[in-house]
Amino acid sequence: MLVRSPATATAIKALSHRAHSQPYTHPHIRRLFFTPRPDRTLVIPHGHTVEFTVAQFRPGWLARQLAIIGPELWPDVEDVRYLMKSFDFKHPLEKCVTWPAGNGKRRQVNILEPLNGDWGPFNG
Repeated sequence: MLVRSPATATAIKALSHRAHSQPYTHPHIRRLFFTPRPDRTLVIPHGHTVEFTVAQFRPGWLARQLAIIGPELWPDVEDVRYLMKSFDFKHPLEKCVTWPAGNGKRRQVNILEPLNGDWGPFNG
């Protein structure tokens, strides 16, 4: 289970602020899409790795992406919902684009949501 402490909340808030205040450009995120980004990554006890990015996933289209690896095969859905809320996602999990990644003993859940709520550039 994800540790929900004041220290965790503070670390999440700092990462969220850093990602929102320094979004990646479209060329930058394309080049780094499959590259680890330690400046956007947080390790939360017990065994969670979280990466949060704000970027132009399409030219001129800013979105937030949250990637979560939990301590088990899949992250717990309640932990995913808590982290989405903590990173200021506006829509519930079911209204966002999600996809799995990884293999082996631990799998990653990715969640994507446009900052302005407009999915048009994503679908086009």
